[in-house]
Amino acid sequence: MTGISAQQAPRDRAVRWWLLSIAALIAIMVLVGGATRLTESGLSIVEWKPVTGTLPPLNQAQWTAAFEAYKTIPQYRELIAGMNLAEFKTFF
Repeated sequence: MTGISAQQAPRDRAVRWWLLSIAALIAIMVLVGGATRLTESGLSIVEWKPVTGTLPPLNQAQWTAAFEAYKTIPQYRELIAGMNLAEFKTFF
């Protein structure tokens, strides 16, 4: 019986540290996300499209529409006004 509990203790300790580490990482992610949200310093997503938004615009008209939409957000006006379409494509 003693051999089993001696082997079990290191495993239990490892699992405990793993669970605590995961909980700490989740807490850090929540704090960083909250700070990002409160300071409004997140990514400048003009439209949230989680499935179709993974592809970049595929033709010139789509690129122009995306760039025009991007020009309406505060980040463009306050930080990078004057960016042209070619620079936007690399930024995108």
